[in-house]
Amino acid sequence: MSAVMLLLAMLKNSERRAEHATPRKLDAIVRATLEQQGGQAHEDLKAAIRMKERL
Repeated sequence: MSAVMLLLAMLKNSERRAEHATPRKLDAIVRATLEQQGGQAHEDLKAAIRMKERL
């Protein structure tokens, strides 16, 4: 029975780490896009943020 509990704890820990990694990955994608595309990507990002704030 304790092996099952250990496996469940490991699974939950893995899920939690994946949840925390997603925003960091998205931030890296945004930074790379902004660096490559310059002004237009930055304006698109600002518009998307404003859209989220209105919701």
